[in-house]
Amino acid sequence: MSKKSAGGVDIKKLRNKKLTSTEFMQVWFHYDVDRSGFLEYSEFSKFMRDLFLKGDCTDITPEQVEKYTAEVIHIMDTYDENRDGRFEMNELAKALKIEENYLNKIIHKKSIKDKHIQKILTHYNSNVDHTIEGPELCAFVGDLARSFNLKLSLSVINSGVSFVKDTVGTEYVDQQAIRALLSPASMDKMKTAIKMAD
Repeated sequence: MSKKSAGGVDIKKLRNKKLTSTEFMQVWFHYDVDRSGFLEYSEFSKFMRDLFLKGDCTDITPEQVEKYTAEVIHIMDTYDENRDGRFEMNELAKALKIEENYLNKIIHKKSIKDKHIQKILTHYNSNVDHTIEGPELCAFVGDLARSFNLKLSLSVINSGVSFVKDTVGTEYVDQQAIRALLSPASMDKMKTAIKMAD
């Protein structure tokens, strides 16, 4: 079985290391099959099954995974802020180990230079095509939302992605678009647009 089944993310990494925000978005969109903005029990159960059965833990039975899933759901009630029995994006982000917000290192600088723009592009561009799109763009927007002190949710991500696409006029972001999006005026407009979805 492939160890890279969670939207292209190494299953072992989910258990042992911090995920990048791009990897988190790949995992989220892989398991939120119905795009509801929540991981329902069946989706979360599949996540847990993949996490333990597709890694190097082949001695764990499906029954043990179901039992473990029930226990984890009980433990993760701590993260279920609104007590609805489902995991929202922000709740799963708190439960999984995710890297520190990468954009915070750059967007608070007095001046954003070309080298900073290149570092952003390199950080979010997981397929090395010199553009940020799909889950990469969602991760970029999610980190912007987190820098605005907003919680991650599908509506926040969708609103931010729509703002980005309307602003740059394409389905992807390149170096020039990153520079435009990180201008103070654009950041203020994006913050307002995303806050409306929060």
